[in-house]
Amino acid sequence: MGTGVSPLICGSRHLPLLCRGKNQSSGDTNVTSPVSSSTSITPFIPESLTLTRHAASKSKVRNTCVSTPSPNSDGLRSPISLPSEWSLTPSSITSLRPQLIREKGRDLDSLRKDEGTLRGKVNHVITGTEDPVRSPPLIVCDSTSVANVEEVTAEATALWQRRLNETIAHGQRFRRRMVWGDEAKTLSGTALWTESAEPLPRPPPREFQNDAALNTISLHPHLFWVSTPIDVDRFESLLTLAHHPNPSFVHSVCLGLREGFWPWADTQVGVYPTTWEVPTPTPSAQLEREFIRAQISKEEAVGRYSSSFGPDLLPGMYSMPIHAVPKEGGKHRLVTNHSAGEFSLNSMIAKEDIAGVTLDNVQDLGDAIREYRRLHPNDELQIWKADVSEAYRHMPMHPLWQIKQIVSFEGERRVDRANIFGGRASQRIFHAFMSLVIWLAVFVRLIQAFIYVDDSFSFAKTSDMAYYEKYRKMLPSEMVTLLLLWDELGIPHEERKQVFGSPLPVIGFELREFARYKSKWSLRDFEHIAGSLNWALNVCPLLRPGLSAVYAKIKGKSNARGMLWINRSVVEELLWAAFHLERSDGVFLFKSISWQLNSLTSDTLRVFCDASGTGMGFWYPSLNLGFQSPLPDRSPVNDIFFTEALCVTSAIHDAVTRLPADGRLAVYTDSLNTVYMFNSLSGGQGYNRLLMDAVETILVFGVDFRVFHISGSENIVADHLSRWRAYDAELSSPGLRIMPFQPPRYALGAAKK
Repeated sequence: MGTGVSPLICGSRHLPLLCRGKNQSSGDTNVTSPVSSSTSITPFIPESLTLTRHAASKSKVRNTCVSTPSPNSDGLRSPISLPSEWSLTPSSITSLRPQLIREKGRDLDSLRKDEGTLRGKVNHVITGTEDPVRSPPLIVCDSTSVANVEEVTAEATALWQRRLNETIAHGQRFRRRMVWGDEAKTLSGTALWTESAEPLPRPPPREFQNDAALNTISLHPHLFWVSTPIDVDRFESLLTLAHHPNPSFVHSVCLGLREGFWPWADTQVGVYPTTWEVPTPTPSAQLEREFIRAQISKEEAVGRYSSSFGPDLLPGMYSMPIHAVPKEGGKHRLVTNHSAGEFSLNSMIAKEDIAGVTLDNVQDLGDAIREYRRLHPNDELQIWKADVSEAYRHMPMHPLWQIKQIVSFEGERRVDRANIFGGRASQRIFHAFMSLVIWLAVFVRLIQAFIYVDDSFSFAKTSDMAYYEKYRKMLPSEMVTLLLLWDELGIPHEERKQVFGSPLPVIGFELREFARYKSKWSLRDFEHIAGSLNWALNVCPLLRPGLSAVYAKIKGKSNARGMLWINRSVVEELLWAAFHLERSDGVFLFKSISWQLNSLTSDTLRVFCDASGTGMGFWYPSLNLGFQSPLPDRSPVNDIFFTEALCVTSAIHDAVTRLPADGRLAVYTDSLNTVYMFNSLSGGQGYNRLLMDAVETILVFGVDFRVFHISGSENIVADHLSRWRAYDAELSSPGLRIMPFQPPRYALGAAKK
């Protein structure tokens, strides 16, 4: 089962510290920082969170107060990108639990993990870099004893570890927030958003002081039209009769359709030049030139471009460059670059003015399907997607903005009267209109549908079909209801863009066609295949390792036409992803249930893993059963980080055979690198086979899993097993049975037969 929409992916807010350093103001100490989802960040994670051990002493540390360099200061190398949820370090816990500091009578600006929790370079595996970030020093402010510093650090470490594991229990990063709890939302959030949305703006009074623009519009009225295929009267009538609860928003959208939309712009009258141009570069290819000519003729024929008014700009006009941008199937799209130049049109629009919209996504669809499945578990379902053709272009712009949208090509000038691809507010304008359309679909036509920009989507029983006269074919019945509403409102659409069924096998075929060893494809082709697979990860997130080699191949490259060879790693990973896509029913998406860390179900199997310089070991407390193995003679990466991850992969191989289908597996390791890797399904070179092997095992046996962090001091039995200390392991767990294990050969680089 697949969908045709992309999820809206957000990160987490960084947690500011409550404690202050020497140079911080006392006002900073009152900052609070709840954990919430908002803005994507790139947190700073140092090479080591190790707290330097001082000799046991009752002596005081006197007058010590050292400030920590910021992540971007000269004392540190550049921060590296890690998932935002990993920013919950012990120092972040300080902001969550300020009483911890107060109780100890301390004022610490930064608290670091103790040695047993983290071994070495935190980000070596995840980023694939050999050049880790240095660790900032521990900071102690005020007079305090070493023993008390370590005590408060241990408490902060425990809080940090619990917060990290709670985040993992809720849902690993690779799931892209596609996890579900007990509550299900079944209504379009976009439709509900319209009931409280602010009205769209009109041109501010200052714009009517632009005498040059007003005179040009007055003298050349034939150049500045406001037209749209939308039946505005019918649109407004349906919303009014249905008593939409936000009439001011409805009125603003209808006024925009009648008089032209204003894109939240301040054109800087008197500050920016009255007239301005950024020339369009001459297309290098004949095919692009012919496309631009044909597109200009088409736009003029349908009335979205004016006729040519000569070679020169008139007073008050702005002209931005146009480009032919390639898209799927060898076709092109005409794009105007409103961000070009010193006085670009997009620079007139503040980002915060166009923020705050709600877009439906795959998780909303998943909520609705899960709720339907609860009531109708045996129905066979399919996904459908309806797409508006030339979406943004049906929204007319106000004449005072049209005068800024002059299209210049081959010595001729034309006015672009419509909303364009490339404008900062373009999506926001179209979204305002389509959000009201989906409100009508949900609350007036009574269908369950969602919308992401111009894509409306939902699900239906495979047997619930209806005949659509315009296309002369059978379509899902609710899809037909939506298309009939579009027809009533005059919204254009094309048959080829209306799809239903399951596209995942199609993507699998596309991957196989691409993954031919020693063939050459352009960078644009690589980006397209990465985009297709990335879309499929919304439904099959476990296949994330299949993108590793493709991303590595295109990293740092910018020439869209540059040719790249297909290497063995790309072939292996794409064929692996294709194999599983073609056999996927999308069910894993709906098994992504949030876990509760403090109340893991009784059927959750726990296994503890560790590796040392001499071996690997894992232990099942509930079975009192341990396994150990020597280190492999050969491995793709010769360091402790690889063997820690290899031990987890080996434990997964063994554990799934002890679980029923749909069982739960909780793996614990004191290697933070391994925790990061398995919860993002992203690893550096040499590690990806471990992930592919573990994922394949999980898929074959149909279990759910999490990889949690545990401190080294709590991982005693697995540690003894990894060091071949059977006597000590049995003392720690009386009656322990110990058996040998062999790591999976594929994870060590052996070819699959």
